[in-house]
Amino acid sequence: MKTVKFRTILKGILFLTFAGIFLYVVFGSESESIEVSSPGAPPVPTETPAETEEEVEGDMVEEGEESPPIVEEPEQIEIDDSEDGPENREILIDEKQNEIDGHQYLVENNQLELYVKEENLSILIRNKSNGAVMYSTVDQTVGSNEEWANFTQSSVVMEYLVGTNIVTYRADMYTGNPEKSIEYTENGFEATIFYPELEISYVLKVSLTDEGIVAEIPQDQILEENDRFKVGGFYVYPFLGYSKLGERDGYMFIPDGSGALIHLKDNEGKYKQPYSKMVYGSNVGVDDPYVLSLFNRMNPFNEPEDILAPVFGMVQTDSEMGYLGIIEEGQYHAMVEAYPSGAILPYNWVTAKFIYRQVYNQPTSQDSGTMVVRQRMMNNFDIRVRYDFVSEDNATYFGLAENYRNYLLHNDMIAAKEEEFKARIDLFGVDVEDGLLFKNKVSMTTFGQANKIFNELQASGVDNILSIYKGWQNRGYYAGLPIRSFNPDSTLTDDYQLNELVEASNEQGIELFLYQDALRINLEESGNNRSSVMRKFNKRQHNENVYGNVYNTFHFLHPEATVDILKSVKDDYQSNQIHEVALGGITNQLFSYSERNKEHDRITTKQYYESIISEYADSFQLILDQPFSYLWGYTEKMVDVPSQSSGYVFTDEDIPFIALTLKGIVPMYSEYINFQANQDFFFLQLVEQGLNPSFYITYEDPASLKNTNSSHIYSSQFELYEEVITDYYEQLGAVFEQTKGALISNHEREGNLTKVTYDNGIIIYLNYSDEVQNYEGHTIEGLSYKVVHDE
Repeated sequence: MKTVKFRTILKGILFLTFAGIFLYVVFGSESESIEVSSPGAPPVPTETPAETEEEVEGDMVEEGEESPPIVEEPEQIEIDDSEDGPENREILIDEKQNEIDGHQYLVENNQLELYVKEENLSILIRNKSNGAVMYSTVDQTVGSNEEWANFTQSSVVMEYLVGTNIVTYRADMYTGNPEKSIEYTENGFEATIFYPELEISYVLKVSLTDEGIVAEIPQDQILEENDRFKVGGFYVYPFLGYSKLGERDGYMFIPDGSGALIHLKDNEGKYKQPYSKMVYGSNVGVDDPYVLSLFNRMNPFNEPEDILAPVFGMVQTDSEMGYLGIIEEGQYHAMVEAYPSGAILPYNWVTAKFIYRQVYNQPTSQDSGTMVVRQRMMNNFDIRVRYDFVSEDNATYFGLAENYRNYLLHNDMIAAKEEEFKARIDLFGVDVEDGLLFKNKVSMTTFGQANKIFNELQASGVDNILSIYKGWQNRGYYAGLPIRSFNPDSTLTDDYQLNELVEASNEQGIELFLYQDALRINLEESGNNRSSVMRKFNKRQHNENVYGNVYNTFHFLHPEATVDILKSVKDDYQSNQIHEVALGGITNQLFSYSERNKEHDRITTKQYYESIISEYADSFQLILDQPFSYLWGYTEKMVDVPSQSSGYVFTDEDIPFIALTLKGIVPMYSEYINFQANQDFFFLQLVEQGLNPSFYITYEDPASLKNTNSSHIYSSQFELYEEVITDYYEQLGAVFEQTKGALISNHEREGNLTKVTYDNGIIIYLNYSDEVQNYEGHTIEGLSYKVVHDE
């Protein structure tokens, strides 16, 4: 016993030491953080879980886990801008020109003029209303070797693979001596680029639209005539809107979580790595995810936020011009990359990167040994990027969000839902823990107790309730994966059966949704169902390592198996009068997979998921858990909407891009308030972003879950949260009544003050500092907000 205690203490000391070093490195050189401790938000009770040896081990990562393959880092360029002064490229040109900076005038519309340079197919956009000019390539490159200099001066950069070599090479508008032929069209041009040595050619199409430009590379016009050379991917106009060091004012927008900005400044070499993330999350069918195993069975890092929408952007505030990049085709195999100055080059630039082939680890034996191989078939997609330009007063991050909102509505990708304020009270049913011989069920909220919670809340004035019941199925949340039928767990049946609870809730005006994780399968409990499991390109099953107290690993269902299961259970739901369903897992996960020696890309998975989700949307009141944007049109409400970004060290500011886009159109619910580290700050974010509050509730003390896979639920007992829920409901409900049905028409920040303007005349001022602030004739107390009506 003494040995166990000593090891526990030693692990704790090591963890605190590493965590301190990590926090110092990441945040030590940044500006001071805001300390929020004011009574602006209703207080939330805290429950500290018992720190047992078993519980600590349950959150840790096993030692000896295989490391990821070593990837060669991009060459870091020594930046010395003393040899060159400012670029001195004109950013404002009063009148239309025949030529600007080597670019010939091509075509125009009411808003924009398009110029092109045939040498490298570089384009230049001039806004006719204010004369602002935006460039797509660098003219005189500084701080770059030849490879990167050619990259910065190219309209398109192609990555390719050679033979069995896993190293990626680049061919741009100069490297490889490409042959170019250009044909001008009514709205732009089409160019064919051919690399004689590689025997690869493709077609680039650029056209001017009312809002901006569209750049396309059709897949059927990518020709590979030599088996030795294969296309890996493309960058399309990667330097559109670039700036050198801190010569321009403005920012790059990245769609990380809620959204974030990277300011166009001279970072003085502080940052060495860019932002680089897959749209719609990582591809576990090809990529090898891994967890740092520095500590025994423990991952000390939070999971980063996913990209929920295929967008990115640039705003140059000094010339009042910017653009929103929307990936219209190819988003399922695209990455968004943003390079703050100093990350390899002395330039700020943001772009989309499209991936046609990847390399992956192929095991060479059952037990050990791997080799890295390339993807055989190209991913099946065209490339199409839309750049919608904003100018003058609209050249802001809000202007980008408003543009995206209009785009979604105009293209029928979303439709306005009836907006209503409800408190989301999610309930947790049952989980299992290991027993001496068998697993024991741990019941946390029976059906009768759920009814009691609803009754007590409504008696306290919380009339409008939305609830998602998780872990209602036989054997509970994790042991019962996947849900194959409507079969409620017997330990949850007391005064009520589930059907009776659903009926009683409907009579009380409560929306009660049954939750189904449609992605995961628990092979320990599901018997011989390995044929239903997704396999990666390397033919191995994907292991989702969770390192829980009961189950360490889950697997993903084959997409076709997901559809079959959901079709079967749909009939069961309907025959049992279940009309409200919440789906998770498949709403925010996409992967490539293999089947009988054939590779299937993420688009195939998307097609399976979208077809069954569409069917459910037609059959039920449907809620989707933090869905990717291609599914936004199918959900009645969005839950677990991120209110902030991942907090990367190079980001300068979080913005509520998703909320600015969807507020007033689709009802949105926050992530769980129970588990927020800073309650006052989070409460103000709910007010700012128009998010409905969400709580994860159990009737019993969550300490009972300490030996289950649900040990992360450490603060949830209803008797501790009843008053908190009531306070949140009253305060946020009062704000909602004044903004109901309205769209956000502007969002501005000045220091710790935020001003949110609605199109019905309501203005909300928020003070994120702990000191009283006076702004526009209004006094806003510290860590609070004020709602006014603009007469």
